[in-house]
Amino acid sequence: MQTLSQKRAAKALALLEGIPEKGNEREKFKQFCKSFPTMILQNGLGQAIAFIRAKKEKENDKFDKMYKTLNAWLKELRYIEADVLKEINTMDAQRYLEVQIESLRFLEWVKRYENAGIFE
Repeated sequence: MQTLSQKRAAKALALLEGIPEKGNEREKFKQFCKSFPTMILQNGLGQAIAFIRAKKEKENDKFDKMYKTLNAWLKELRYIEADVLKEINTMDAQRYLEVQIESLRFLEWVKRYENAGIFE
């Protein structure tokens, strides 16, 4: 049986393995992985998620993959039913903070793996 932290790590690894970019594009994504948790802490989960949805250039690009993976993770844990961006607007403050904290815990694994440079 896996711990919650191990499950987070596995989901983060799957996200990063699905991003084909190398070189300069991968470096940009690496910088994004470093800054995204800070963006959440400074602006809140709702604004940060809205930002990556707006940044999406095409279906299944790196921002879209990040959004979909984070959404799937929160859905798997039953924090949301379908779409985090829509649902956080109707959550009470306590639930919103729970979702934000879990998102940050998940993104910590994304950042660790991306900084490890195993996908270069």
